[in-house]
Amino acid sequence: MIQDNDRPIYHYLPPEGLLWDPCAALFWKGRYHLFYLHSSWAHDGPPRRPDGYMYKAWAHISSADLVHWDHHPNAIERGQTGNIFLFNGTPTIIFPHPDGGGASCIASNPSGDLMDWRFEPADPVLRHPVQGTGLYPDNNDVTAWQEGEWCYALTGTRDTPGKGDTLHLFRSSDLADWEQVDRFYESERRWTGDKDDCSCPDFFELGSKRMLLHYCHNQPHGSRYYLGRFEDQRFYPEAFDRINWPGGNLHAPRTMLDEKGRRILFANLNEGRSMSACMAAGWMGVLSLPVVISLNPDEDRICYEPATELQTLRQDLTQRDDVVVETDTEFLLPEARGDSLEFELEMEPRGASEFGLKVRCAPDGSEETLVSFTLDPQTIQIDFRMASLRDDLNHQEPGIQAAPFDLKQGEGFKLRVFLDRSVLEVFAGDQRYLAQRIFPTHPGGLDVKLYSRGGPTFFRRLRAWQMSGLTDTNH
Repeated sequence: MIQDNDRPIYHYLPPEGLLWDPCAALFWKGRYHLFYLHSSWAHDGPPRRPDGYMYKAWAHISSADLVHWDHHPNAIERGQTGNIFLFNGTPTIIFPHPDGGGASCIASNPSGDLMDWRFEPADPVLRHPVQGTGLYPDNNDVTAWQEGEWCYALTGTRDTPGKGDTLHLFRSSDLADWEQVDRFYESERRWTGDKDDCSCPDFFELGSKRMLLHYCHNQPHGSRYYLGRFEDQRFYPEAFDRINWPGGNLHAPRTMLDEKGRRILFANLNEGRSMSACMAAGWMGVLSLPVVISLNPDEDRICYEPATELQTLRQDLTQRDDVVVETDTEFLLPEARGDSLEFELEMEPRGASEFGLKVRCAPDGSEETLVSFTLDPQTIQIDFRMASLRDDLNHQEPGIQAAPFDLKQGEGFKLRVFLDRSVLEVFAGDQRYLAQRIFPTHPGGLDVKLYSRGGPTFFRRLRAWQMSGLTDTNH
């Protein structure tokens, strides 16, 4: 895998096997701890249920700087997407039982080292049967938190058929005896579909609002969120938005709050390759970069910013200022050539209808990926229709991930782009965060270009850095 030109160098991924949902995250005793679902493909492959489902462990990594990650022993050998929280000061994890049936399991860590997890009784399926009328045992992701004397749990990701996404609220004062409270919220068809679900839930305070971050499996599937109020044991959504848009690769987001008061988001940047191609390569899935989210001044959407710690990976700065790209032309940047780069751009259209950056461009024009703004309609988009000549990819049509972008009077167009071989993460100002998997095949596909369509574009500022690779430590 060392010679694998698709394998990122500054994004985290395990040495081998499947990286799936980030299932829990906690800043604890000066370190950032992240747990993610992992299946090893070494030896005979992962164990499976009788129905063929691939069991996944809760892998555990931690970092002091959000950049370099240490490996720790698995917290759980067979788990599903849950969460970690403090119950009366004790680290506690909750997760669905891996054999399904609507039951959730709880384990605690009295020592506070996040290593020694205790299940009582020993059989976790008996520990916490969170189930009831209206729940869907085939999809029972769970999260929990403590508020006052109560521990609240959310599970059961759909309402009754035809009523779309919801969650079901339970509460307990001792983690042993649980009572069902009610549906947590009612979804509205102006925002979501009648077959949608609310999987991988993460519920937390963000500024003056509560945020319900989740993933929907129904088309157009993707990561999204509600903002609203939590009153009288019920959530009232007031705003809704998507994070990734059709065609994007951002899956199962999870957050933590650090000592600086930052809410930091992680996600799985899932694949465009087939399962057989991934298994042949020996790895599948990549952890996103750490993204700081905050509430915008109007309190109706979130803002995105890459964690400042990532700047420690920068090397070999190149820069250009005051470049004019004429109508329907390209501008080659030979000094920014590469497959592992960070870019900062400030742009001003002067008649252009589409303008931006091309990366992983093949010299013969056979492959390229475009990151651009369009003005009618106003969008930020990643065009990956020509990203790869491979015929084993399952990218979603039409091959362009486009998100609405609201340009306010007096604001310019700003881009932060992180390229890491087969991974592309894009920040459009602080409004949008998009992720895309690309798999170029041309060995010389390293060129970078500016471009403008429909009129000229003034590129006021361009900064590009080569990015260094990560090191990690096995514990």
